Amino acid sequence: MDKNFLNYPDWQATADTLHLYLQVAGKVKLERSYPEPEWGHVRMPLTVQGIGTGIMPGPDTNFEIYFNLRQHHVDVQNSNYIRTRIELTDGLSVADFYRQLMGALEFIEAPTVINTDPQEFYDPVPFDADTKHSTYDKHAVELFLDNLHFAHRSLGQFLGPVRGKVFAPSYWFGTMDLSGTIFSGQSEPYPGNGVIAVNCFDERFCEFGFWPGDPSSTEPAFYVMPYPFLSNIGSYGTMLAPAKAEFLTRSSEFILTLKDAFSYDDPQQAVVDFCRTSFDIVQRLDPWDDIDWITEPLAY
Repeated sequence: MDKNFLNYPDWQATADTLHLYLQVAGKVKLERSYPEPEWGHVRMPLTVQGIGTGIMPGPDTNFEIYFNLRQHHVDVQNSNYIRTRIELTDGLSVADFYRQLMGALEFIEAPTVINTDPQEFYDPVPFDADTKHSTYDKHAVELFLDNLHFAHRSLGQFLGPVRGKVFAPSYWFGTMDLSGTIFSGQSEPYPGNGVIAVNCFDERFCEFGFWPGDPSSTEPAFYVMPYPFLSNIGSYGTMLAPAKAEFLTRSSEFILTLKDAFSYDDPQQAVVDFCRTSFDIVQRLDPWDDIDWITEPLAY
């Protein structure tokens, strides 16, 4: 076990439990928030101590759900100072958390009905019936939060100066990743179907993220995913930096593992270089119309 991060198998039981807790809250945000393009309304902001929904409109007041992953509790509160708290402890099953959160929403006068089926999760037991996932290792959760903070700093440094429409680094409850996106402004309808994909892949973009791993790919990693997807990058692979980064043809993504990022003298700069060179390769292969303006340096 590395002191800086956990591979997915090292904390799988806790990772899955936390993922599902956050999915319950994320689905509340999905139901309550005003729709935005590319599912922008379901992004969950990272804070210094955890992950929250941000402000959501309730029946009469605004409200929020906030996961404090340092002190290990969830605060549920509205703008009329009505609040309650759920303690995050080992042994709290997803089913129990679901019931407590639904009760908390009733208490703050923001009852919300959600779809209880997990989203993009390999073990799709409905939240209200899931007594299997109940492991909560506080140290592992805090280490995961440390990794999210590192990712937020690194991705934010790269994305900050970009002009045009940009999603700042945010947590996505479906896939448990923290990512931001640069959009081209050019329409590119998705050739397949499915409500998630069709509404996500509707214009050219490039996503830059950090992902903690799953049962099939166990190492946490930074990724760059362009849409339209790339089948290969040909000779442009020589542009990719740092040296340990690679392009995976099977997933159409650029990858730099967290372990490899930490192996460099300046890990944050390694991630920034990875994002910059990956994006440069995408623009060499299929340049966007306004790329010169999008990447024009700031004057301050």
